[in-house]
Amino acid sequence: MMPLKNLLYLLQLEEYDLKRFDDWLRNNPDRVVLEKKKRIDWTLKARVLFALANIFSVFTFGNGSQAIKIAWRFLSPFDKLAKKFLIFLARIKINRMKNLMVIGVTGSYGKTTTKDTLAHILTPKYKTLKTEGNYNTLLGVAKTIIKNLRPEHEIFVCEMAAYGPGDIMAISKLIKPKIGIIAAIGPMHFERFGSIENILKTKLELIESLPKDGIGFLPKELKSQMLGNFHNSNYGSKSSIEFFSSKEDLLMKVGEIFGLTQDEALERLKTMPPTSHRQEIIKASGNITVIDDTYNSNPAGFMMALETLKNFKAERKILVTPGMIELGERQFKLNKEAACNGAKIADYVIIVGDTNKKAIEEGLKEELKNNFEKKVFWAPDLESAKKKLSEITLPNSAILLENDLPDHYF
Repeated sequence: MMPLKNLLYLLQLEEYDLKRFDDWLRNNPDRVVLEKKKRIDWTLKARVLFALANIFSVFTFGNGSQAIKIAWRFLSPFDKLAKKFLIFLARIKINRMKNLMVIGVTGSYGKTTTKDTLAHILTPKYKTLKTEGNYNTLLGVAKTIIKNLRPEHEIFVCEMAAYGPGDIMAISKLIKPKIGIIAAIGPMHFERFGSIENILKTKLELIESLPKDGIGFLPKELKSQMLGNFHNSNYGSKSSIEFFSSKEDLLMKVGEIFGLTQDEALERLKTMPPTSHRQEIIKASGNITVIDDTYNSNPAGFMMALETLKNFKAERKILVTPGMIELGERQFKLNKEAACNGAKIADYVIIVGDTNKKAIEEGLKEELKNNFEKKVFWAPDLESAKKKLSEITLPNSAILLENDLPDHYF
């Protein structure tokens, strides 16, 4: 039976979602979640929850999972009340800033890079605030406003995440964006939403929230889908809509709104520092290049990272990956396809963990055939993968680290 502290860590990893917590325990009856890559975030909520669970464990005869669930159900109403209060304070603060221009950025992937890049090109000319790290939920955005928003700020670039319908609209009601950007649409979190249509509908909540004098930016790939769903020039939105063909195109369009010439926007783009763990290029000793793409992974991002690996002139190219998660019924197929593409580019592949092992192996075998045993290795965790890397890496090698799963994936 998993110790109480580890159960608390699991609940945190599942973002205090009891259904996902129960599903994990049912699907992994003999597993224990260890604090390897991260540690429990001992917030006040976590400390109170842990104390309550220890008390309730007496009445559950040591059944830790039941104790944790009872404790969370007891604490949850107070937690919701505290969140509402923080959101209330944030709303009062942001509503006082009548001249603040808010740019909302959402999408299945590419949100953080888009947000960081926009803030980078606008900062020299305007006092700009952006959400930091993973502060992209309603509560995270509220905390950013309370802690960091100042009267001198002119622009707020806000990353907006969604784990279900209504999440984007809830953030929009708080920040009232005038510019809305959907970076991309794909099957990320497919298992939470159930369909691409539901994902798109949720992301479009940002566009629906824009005022009449607002403007929404969508990738051109969505144009035909939007035409099929809407029959007016604004695609069902009160605001105007524009489509962009690339990141540079988007930046020039947004930059123009704020008085930046195309040349100014592109020059600022050249000085943009890499976003951590998103195709971040790291030079190591022995003329070894590491492409760190471990923040998160999705089918389109995986392909872009493989293309980056392909374009390197290297003595040996190595792919290290645990595959992609939260893709629902598509997960096996999409990981198999990614593995097939990886086998065409990488000289060696290291599969990390069990989560997507079968799918990746199947894709690699399909492409490599008799060379599979020579070119593919399996490692139970990232530390073991690093040991194998040290054995097969040559000087002037290029290594792609594609994705890194949380501690409750094996």
